[in-house]
Amino acid sequence: MLALYSKVFDVQYIYMSFEFLRWAREERKNFLVVRIGQREIDFLLFGKENGEMHVLAYGSEEISHFTALQTLERIFARIPHKTSVQELIATFDTSSFRAQSIKLILPPQSPPHRIDKAEAFALERDTRTRAERIFQNLLFKESGILPSEFSLRKMDILERRIDGYAVPRLEGFKGGEIEFSVLVMFLLETALSQVEKFAKARKISRVRVIHIAEALKVFTSKPGREGVYLCMEEEKTRVAVHNEGHFLFLGALPMGAHHFAEFFSDVIGMREPSARLLQQRYFEGTLSEEVREKVHKYLLPETRKFGTLLREKLLEAKTALPESVWIFGRGGVLRDLQDVFSDDMLRDLPFVQRPKTRFLLPKDVWEAGHFPGTQDSLYTELCLIGAFVLNRE
Repeated sequence: MLALYSKVFDVQYIYMSFEFLRWAREERKNFLVVRIGQREIDFLLFGKENGEMHVLAYGSEEISHFTALQTLERIFARIPHKTSVQELIATFDTSSFRAQSIKLILPPQSPPHRIDKAEAFALERDTRTRAERIFQNLLFKESGILPSEFSLRKMDILERRIDGYAVPRLEGFKGGEIEFSVLVMFLLETALSQVEKFAKARKISRVRVIHIAEALKVFTSKPGREGVYLCMEEEKTRVAVHNEGHFLFLGALPMGAHHFAEFFSDVIGMREPSARLLQQRYFEGTLSEEVREKVHKYLLPETRKFGTLLREKLLEAKTALPESVWIFGRGGVLRDLQDVFSDDMLRDLPFVQRPKTRFLLPKDVWEAGHFPGTQDSLYTELCLIGAFVLNRE
């Protein structure tokens, strides 16, 4: 059952071994990974048991009438007795943590010449400044929040090209038309302050903030992982593309799981408990065929609307699209995936083949053994970030 549709979330304790943990280069302490959304906080607690790294606890907690700080305290109270936490890894939903790939093109300089170290440094410095300014303007236009409320968390130059050819650096290459692809990440300061207060109160010595784009960039760089990746949140859906060595993070489209969940209470007119039960059974596929078909018919306009918004977002990529489409996060609401990728939706989209759509589950990220959460896409984002953290150290 998707955690999104439960009023009270039971934290479950289980020991879960992960293949990727064997790759860690140093002895690690316990660390807590949290994803702070507008309605819920999801978490995984990693720690050592019998010489191997496991997930010691996992769950999702509604924020409801509580602050993020109070909800973090409720999560901490459910951590196994006498289990210490030395590090907190936090990520946030799109409302607080924004990222996007920015493409910048510099015209050829005359006369043509080989780029030296000083010029390469100056070109990249100016590119970073321009990318930051462009994204700040985009943030204000989309959210109405002043740029001063956001802080630049990280900026990565994903790709450099000279006259269309990828180069590892500018220094030493003959100049031409230079194209940069820059991944920019901004975080709302008020969101971070809640996490820092919690860490200080609980004497957690280290706090890090990681965007899902960083984790996806590393995960998709492995062979066989090219694809379109959709991370569905409560209110929005993040979109990334990796194809032929190119990674693009396209930001988010303005529709998430909550838009589908509202259908059961607003359109059908059910009271909340009954609506929750119906939507749970629909997404699990346990309704009778007659009822399922009726629900599917009512949901179809919303599903098609999602497909239209996704089409508009993918057109921004301006690149060939791989056939694999992976959905995770709260994407379980898209039970009938074929309705998203209708013929109208696919029109003008440069997919190399008709897309094959499936859910990206924790078990697809690594070898996870017998753990019920491996079948729940809700935990995929946390698993991707956990793998990213461990493999970098």
